[in-house]
Amino acid sequence: MTRLLTSKFSVIGFLTLLFLIVLAMLSNLVSERQHYNQSVIEGIGKDYVNPQTIVTPFIVVPATICVDDSKKVCFQDKNIIVSPSNSFWDHQVKVSDQNFKRGIYKAITYVDQIAIKGKFSLPKQLITPEKNLVIHWEKATIRLSVSDLRGLISQPILSVNGQKTAFNFPSDGSVNPLGVTYTEAPILLNPQTLDFDFSLDFGLNGLSSLAVIPVGNDMTMKLNANWVHPSFYGTSLPQKTFQTDQFSATWQNTYIANQNTDHLNACLGNNTENAAATATAASNITGNSCELLNKADNSAYAVKFINAVDMYTMSDRTIKYGLLFLIITFGAFFLFEVLKKLRIHPMQYTLVAAGLGVFYLLLLSFSEHIDFSLAYLGSSTACVLLISFYVYFVLKGLGRTLLLTSILSSMYACMYVILQSEDLTLILGSVLVFVLIAVMMFLTRKVDWYDVSASTRHP
Repeated sequence: MTRLLTSKFSVIGFLTLLFLIVLAMLSNLVSERQHYNQSVIEGIGKDYVNPQTIVTPFIVVPATICVDDSKKVCFQDKNIIVSPSNSFWDHQVKVSDQNFKRGIYKAITYVDQIAIKGKFSLPKQLITPEKNLVIHWEKATIRLSVSDLRGLISQPILSVNGQKTAFNFPSDGSVNPLGVTYTEAPILLNPQTLDFDFSLDFGLNGLSSLAVIPVGNDMTMKLNANWVHPSFYGTSLPQKTFQTDQFSATWQNTYIANQNTDHLNACLGNNTENAAATATAASNITGNSCELLNKADNSAYAVKFINAVDMYTMSDRTIKYGLLFLIITFGAFFLFEVLKKLRIHPMQYTLVAAGLGVFYLLLLSFSEHIDFSLAYLGSSTACVLLISFYVYFVLKGLGRTLLLTSILSSMYACMYVILQSEDLTLILGSVLVFVLIAVMMFLTRKVDWYDVSASTRHP
């Protein structure tokens, strides 16, 4: 008697294993499409502009250490870095995902209009230099480091005491241990001017993300963008507000700005080819200062402009619930066999499993072209109707078909709610499993499992 029941469970287990293999193949397909999408976006970045990283403007004053100042016997060049004592950044960002497309793939790009106001204060090292230190005031420049200079709409304009100066690109042979490309402008300094105000305005194109590395004693940054799905990262998170079609964020972290200033001084303090390797940082700085300064996760105010629904991530999360769907459906079939004394052939189990599996393929393919919610609704509706039509003939009754249709529809509805509630995914999924087990136990509480094999012999 038990041999037939064992055989049935073996067939269901074998079909479940095959379904897991199909789900693994679908998951690989999602990863492949996602990787291809990312490669297309990277290709757009190579042809147009990359994600941008900006370093707060700072002044570089060359100097020379001399053995005999009167005879100008000098042996080492160095840079004295002057960072802003305070600065305020205002970003007005226009974001779009319609400007650059390749086939079905599109990149999120932005145009950032930046206005900077601040104050520089000359350090004691410049005002009263050591006797053996010769300051080259005439070579002082102000630098604005931008990771991809192709994104500059026009050269930035520096305004100091009413005088405006356009930035220029440095020569190809310039030493740049920082590693971030820069544009620079000459600036007139003298020991009599202890501090002065400045302003800087420029426009910048970028792709996907924007990171600003604050340098100085105090820096505040405000950003307004016509986008409602930002993802903030970096070493300091902002205060933010959201509206219907835009958001604004404000960053301020004095500690980070001062820490970055220490890294910058250690990185650029020596005006030599091996500056990055020979720089000596303060006792609280470890590792290579130039590398530490370049890592947005460690030093930047940063934001990514993302889509609210990443169809590949959502599709992959949906596939993770595929096995649960199959178990529920097979469990319903098996209960019909037990409780209604039906006989369902393994081929019928297989075709229903195929109907469940094609849902994920439909979802992936359609979500690349239309909104994910519409793709989900269309794919789930199509599969529920297909399976319902087929099981009408398998279960031999409209009431049984409607019951299974209700179960399938409820499963897809529950999964959509789980997908939309990212923070509650685990608890919702565990509650669903608990309810299903409870229903199974309730429906089979009076079943004589030793007699199941005999019962399933008769239609």
